[in-house]
Amino acid sequence: MSNSNFRKPPKSLVNFINNEIADRPLVNWWKLLDEIKDNDINITSYIDNLPKSNTITKRQSLKNIQDAYKEENLVFVLGAGISYEFGVPSWNLLLQNLMVHTIKKENNVSHILSRLFNEIFSPNPLIAGRYLQEYFEKNNSSFENTVRDVLYSKIDKDKKSELLDEIVKICVAPGKSPNLDSIITYNFDDILEYRIEQTKLDIPYKSVYGLGMETKKGELPIYHVHGYLPENKKLDDANKITLGENNYHQQYSDLYSWNNMVQINKFRENVCLFVGSSLTDPNIRRLLDIALKQKGNKRKHHYIFKKKIDSESLSKTLEKKLDSKDVLNEKNKAKLNFDETIKLVTEIYERFEENDSASFGVQTVWVDDWNEIPDIIMKMRENVA
Repeated sequence: MSNSNFRKPPKSLVNFINNEIADRPLVNWWKLLDEIKDNDINITSYIDNLPKSNTITKRQSLKNIQDAYKEENLVFVLGAGISYEFGVPSWNLLLQNLMVHTIKKENNVSHILSRLFNEIFSPNPLIAGRYLQEYFEKNNSSFENTVRDVLYSKIDKDKKSELLDEIVKICVAPGKSPNLDSIITYNFDDILEYRIEQTKLDIPYKSVYGLGMETKKGELPIYHVHGYLPENKKLDDANKITLGENNYHQQYSDLYSWNNMVQINKFRENVCLFVGSSLTDPNIRRLLDIALKQKGNKRKHHYIFKKKIDSESLSKTLEKKLDSKDVLNEKNKAKLNFDETIKLVTEIYERFEENDSASFGVQTVWVDDWNEIPDIIMKMRENVA
């Protein structure tokens, strides 16, 4: 297709897709579409001119993942999505609950004020984490112990989880073949370790969360690269967590820290499967970039599961927005081609996501529902048994 009618998209379009479509709210859609029309932007041409990431089929991606597992070269990289279903608080809720401890009011007032503060000002998590760390240090309080108290306050470690059950099952073969190379987790909690222990099987593993912690032959390393806060063990200096801005600055300045080196080595030498991760953490992106450059080619070596936008849910939400007279008058409503809007914006979002991941050497594996992932892991395990 000719580029003669192609214009650079308005900044609001890019921001909307990156910041809002990913979270699925439909805020200011009509304004966005009006801007596209007013700027005479050929949206179909825009999509066609987006750089393609040379994606391979889902079937081929899953075969490549299974081959890596057979060769004992596969690393599971676990993000926050693994722990949420057990009641682990989101970043915003964690910060909100930590903020309670800094407000010198009665308990119920503290909760209200901390919630209002987070909702009104939406503080950057890194900046908020920096403030909280400094607050606890100045008040001679243990930041990590307080975070742990909040982290486990509403957790149900025994909650049924097909995904974690499958991850545990694929961990049961250390010392045997085939086996995972290792697990990298960005979570502070010990839910994975707890579920492994609950199997009552002799599964040799080691949680690694500090300098000098070496694993023995046959042990499965579980690298807590952002820190580790086990629920029922005494915390010491090795249990420092990466939460605030100062931690990130330290990681940026110390490329040879143990956690940075683990990630770079695994990203460079192994095939990594990202589960429950969004690849938005700036340090992870930096380390993937470094590893890709060290590897010396642009081939996609890693894989990430991402959920497709639910078109039906998206349509219902948009229809609700359009039916509100307070939100959109009939004139604005008449400007929209509803079905095309859903299709095109969904396609833009998915292309953006694929291209972003591909720039770090990560192939996107789309799933219609998160429940697909346990079945994929189960088939991978059973096909090599």
